[in-house]
Amino acid sequence: MSSNSWNGFHFRAYRPADFPRLCELDQVCFSEDVAYAPGEIALALAQLETFAVVAEHGEAVVAFVLASQRRRVLGHIITIDVHPKFRRHGIGDRLMELAEQRLREQGATRLILEVGIYNEPAIAFYGGRGFVRQRVLPRYYRDGSDAYLMEKAL
Repeated sequence: MSSNSWNGFHFRAYRPADFPRLCELDQVCFSEDVAYAPGEIALALAQLETFAVVAEHGEAVVAFVLASQRRRVLGHIITIDVHPKFRRHGIGDRLMELAEQRLREQGATRLILEVGIYNEPAIAFYGGRGFVRQRVLPRYYRDGSDAYLMEKAL
């Protein structure tokens, strides 16, 4: 991915130096029982089929999307994190566009993600991007709460 700018934000591919900030953002964006541990993020990033796109404001990474291509035709949004101070600026939409574009270019025709059943803002965000709830994933998170599996055709 070449870097690009949009609405005062700069979007680019993940660099290893971004790792501590990604871990910090995930802890800010999600409760302790939902956020990924640094080792989980590191493991995801170590997979060849996984990539991340970050959004910068000035010199600071303020958001990112972590995605993978599970099979030739199936993409997976692992997480999308936007710092609370930078929400409602379209950053999440732009990150999703960039991730979807890359997955589509790699041959994905479907995209899945998981979202907590009580995370109404995220459910509405994904619904607005064309995702449809497929089923409930019981006890998906460490705290025992459920998630929806959502899917979208690319």
